[in-house]
Amino acid sequence: MNETFNQDSPSIAPLPTGEHRVRVPNTSMLPGSEKAPPASVAMLRNAVQGAHETIDRLASSAAPAVRQLGESVAAAEESLHAKTDQLRETRNEWIEGARGKVRTNPLACVAAAFALGAVIARITR
Repeated sequence: MNETFNQDSPSIAPLPTGEHRVRVPNTSMLPGSEKAPPASVAMLRNAVQGAHETIDRLASSAAPAVRQLGESVAAAEESLHAKTDQLRETRNEWIEGARGKVRTNPLACVAAAFALGAVIARITR
């Protein structure tokens, strides 16, 4: 009952029988192997090399277009920000102008708002 197992000792595994054969990996593609690679492997290598070269060509030709697109987007962003700021200033000027009109002529503004409301109500009926 007081048996001690050594963790460092190798474990004993059953030996394979006739039914359990060990698969040996194909080493024909390893450097220094004596077998020549099949023709399909050579064709695959050529296809991969061709695809690699094509991708490199596409990437090098697409890089300037992507760069130009990025510059165009940055310019459009700057233009939109400038236009937004301009529209905000215009809106603020109109609001201040309307407030000034209401302060100087409050009765006329109320009458104009009432008339505009009546016209809109009449149109929507």
